[in-house]
Amino acid sequence: MPVETSARDANELPPLEIRDVPDAVRSLALVLEDLDSPLGEVTHWLVWNLPRDTHRVDALHLPSKGRVGLDAFGKVGYLGPIPPEGCHRYRFRLLALDAELDLAPGATRTQFDAAAEGHVLAEAELTGALCAATPDPDASN
Repeated sequence: MPVETSARDANELPPLEIRDVPDAVRSLALVLEDLDSPLGEVTHWLVWNLPRDTHRVDALHLPSKGRVGLDAFGKVGYLGPIPPEGCHRYRFRLLALDAELDLAPGATRTQFDAAAEGHVLAEAELTGALCAATPDPDASN
């Protein structure tokens, strides 16, 4: 993943292109998860009720109708990758749903998963990796 997406850098949501959405879809949802956290899968970003005609999501283009949930750190919004050590894989999951979800902004991942259950018509994934920052050996001089 680009370093700009990291919470240590610009913390910018990378540009995501969305296409070939099935006709029966009523809304879209996006989840960003750290697959290699020692805590298990950690949610870094969660958004739902994106219009089915959403074609791009990035730091400047998030449809106002979308609802943003809590990340695993108790904050609402995008928290870019920040691996504490080693390299971690981060997965974006796009869910195509047959309904809009009746969830208030700030809902938890557990609430989202329960509301989305039985409504997923299609799913796409994009996985990238980011490694922890290594100390600069010249920084102590």
